[in-house]
Amino acid sequence: MRKALESIGLTEGECQVYEALVCLGVSSTGSIVKKASISSSKVYEVLQRLMQKGLVSFIIKNGVRYYDATPPERLLDFLEEKRAEITASEMLVKKTIPEIRLKRDSDEHASTIVYTGKQGPKIVLHEILEAGKKGLPNFGFGTDADPYVEHFPQVLTQFIKEASKYKFKTRLIFAKGFTSPNIKAEIRYLPMEYFPPVRTMMYGNKVAIINFSKPITTIIMESAEIADSYKKHFAVLWKIARKK
Repeated sequence: MRKALESIGLTEGECQVYEALVCLGVSSTGSIVKKASISSSKVYEVLQRLMQKGLVSFIIKNGVRYYDATPPERLLDFLEEKRAEITASEMLVKKTIPEIRLKRDSDEHASTIVYTGKQGPKIVLHEILEAGKKGLPNFGFGTDADPYVEHFPQVLTQFIKEASKYKFKTRLIFAKGFTSPNIKAEIRYLPMEYFPPVRTMMYGNKVAIINFSKPITTIIMESAEIADSYKKHFAVLWKIARKK
């Protein structure tokens, strides 16, 4: 139950209170506080949020409020409302992108972007897909294996699935002994001593360097000159690398 509640965006406190009400049924705040192991000062705020989400209702008996979880189907209704909100937000953002792009094109912006955290590597895969849709190839080397397999297996699986649709060229270099799940890519191998501790990928005019050590740091450089230099370096490694 906890995993399902967390997956739809409920906070830890909201999960605790909702679960308590599912077990207790119609209850006073005192019973909820005891069952949910939550402070009495916090329980009213959490209950209010759950009521706004439509997941908790209340009745008044002898001037005292008693709370109860609404029917479990309301969880799906709540999820549907979130989906509708996301769809509306997506439409609004899509309308705004041309305006943002116009402003960015008219001003000077950094050609190097640094991301800290898990979003960076995901953004790189997204950008590679966007480049691939335009027919641009991508190349990658560095690290003895593929850190995406360890850190983002589901994201990588979805990326490979999407990449297969557009059939753009992917060339990757790994250390001997590693088997990549990307069966659509051209892969060659080098001895482990050739590999730095960061992953480097090139696509279009961009070079992405990802350090998967904590905290994960991603650097994306946009420069035709820099990208061309990295691609030439990759070409040298590709010539001396072996297919097995």
